[in-house]
Amino acid sequence: MRVTGGRWRGRRLEPPPGPARPTTDRVRERLLALLGEGVIGAAAADLCCGGGALGIEALSRGAAYLELVDIDAAALRAAAANLARCGAAAGTWRTRRGDARRWLRREIAAPRHRWLVVADPPYRLGIAPALAELLARLAAAGGLRVAAVEHAAAEPLGAPAPLGWAWRERRAGSTVVSLLEEKA
Repeated sequence: MRVTGGRWRGRRLEPPPGPARPTTDRVRERLLALLGEGVIGAAAADLCCGGGALGIEALSRGAAYLELVDIDAAALRAAAANLARCGAAAGTWRTRRGDARRWLRREIAAPRHRWLVVADPPYRLGIAPALAELLARLAAAGGLRVAAVEHAAAEPLGAPAPLGWAWRERRAGSTVVSLLEEKA
């Protein structure tokens, strides 16, 4: 697994220990291409981060700050090691151990930034639809710039978009990336 773009393009990333299902290079590259220029200068959050590949891609491509959120301490250690391997500057990233849904609820209550959120939760556990619903609430609260949720095609998100926002989907085989963004 390697960083697919930006200043760290080609740097090797290690997955976390255990039965993780890292986002493939192809899907990461496509997802970041969909986010485009919106990454530059963003405060990014990688929810259910695993080894941090999605968030590292955002930081590599110009995000100003990254928070990596995962319930698994070993995953956060792997993400921190990957950031160190890339040479990420101190103060440009932070790990937070905890449930991504709880992190989103805190942000909905008092948004600290207009976040660019990327999420790759475990498939078929109902986490992706729950995150989508919370991301829609974060958008309505003014705390979202754009969100991308990777999920199985067999697990539709089903969350309505708030007024002025829209969901759009891009498929890559059995994987779907759903984007929540403001309407143009």
